[in-house]
Amino acid sequence: MHYVKPLFTWGLYAGATFYSGGLLAFALLWSFAPEATWWIALSNVFAALFFIPVLLLILIAALTRSRWLITMAAAPSLAFLLMFGSLFLPRPSPALPAGRDLRVATFNQLYSDENQAQLLAAIRQQDADIVAIQELNTTVAAALQRELLADYPYQLLDPYDAPGGLGLISRYPLAAVQQLAGQPNALAFDLDGQAVTVVNVHVHFSGISAVRSERFFGLPYLRMYDRDGRLNQVEGLLDELAPIQGPLIVLGDFNTGDREPGYAAMSAQFRDLFRETTPGFGYTFPYQRRMGPLYIPVPLVRIDYIWARGPLTPLATSVHCVTGSDHCMIVADLRLATP
Repeated sequence: MHYVKPLFTWGLYAGATFYSGGLLAFALLWSFAPEATWWIALSNVFAALFFIPVLLLILIAALTRSRWLITMAAAPSLAFLLMFGSLFLPRPSPALPAGRDLRVATFNQLYSDENQAQLLAAIRQQDADIVAIQELNTTVAAALQRELLADYPYQLLDPYDAPGGLGLISRYPLAAVQQLAGQPNALAFDLDGQAVTVVNVHVHFSGISAVRSERFFGLPYLRMYDRDGRLNQVEGLLDELAPIQGPLIVLGDFNTGDREPGYAAMSAQFRDLFRETTPGFGYTFPYQRRMGPLYIPVPLVRIDYIWARGPLTPLATSVHCVTGSDHCMIVADLRLATP
């Protein structure tokens, strides 16, 4: 029995060394070669989650006071701070111009969710001026017209009992703008004499290929992750948005993580309102979702965004999860500067 303790200790040391070394190797790949292979690209989307065991490692190192374990905990902790520490720094207060405040919201309601009461209550609670909805189904669309017409008399609803439904509801009169391919919810409204364009976006997801193993009891495994389809959609959208003049708000479900090329393409031309106003990860998906045998109670990735361009100053942004949908709602306050 006197061998048990040494074996356990060496096993602990070996496990900590393997985890810490492997995590540091992945951190280098995520930072300097994120496109090297499909599995590096996929793991990069969830990079922050790989650091969760570091918390346990820190606790064990503190209890054992082992210099080696302290080193194995300190190294990935430093890597986490270098990669994600800036997300948790306080945001500076912007210089506010004179103008009109505006609140907008975006929410993928999940086309199979017909829980009208939860959705309508969430919209009423946030009291936004403009609400963009993705995966809008016919049942919820009818409820919006029936229950919220007094609060939102201007509604452009294109429901579908599949992921393609879209809807925009507004307190301001909506006017058509140039038709954008695949984005029927592109409209403008007048705010103090300025035409503000709002585009409701749902980038369709593609890129994961999974097969079942013939050798290992039919268990599924991934064999491909491709971001080109979604990146092409984002780049096509940016090309169509380029000619639009004046204040522009683009919001919706981009099905793209904030560590992917599609996000970088958007952030090069638009302001990410959550990043500019709110510390934290801002995860929005998947919320209370069952994926095979797994139940995921909290969101693990950020794929829903509100972007702005032009004389719009972001004031605050928040994430609100609504039971019934696998996405969380994002709400943002902005100020439109007086011309």
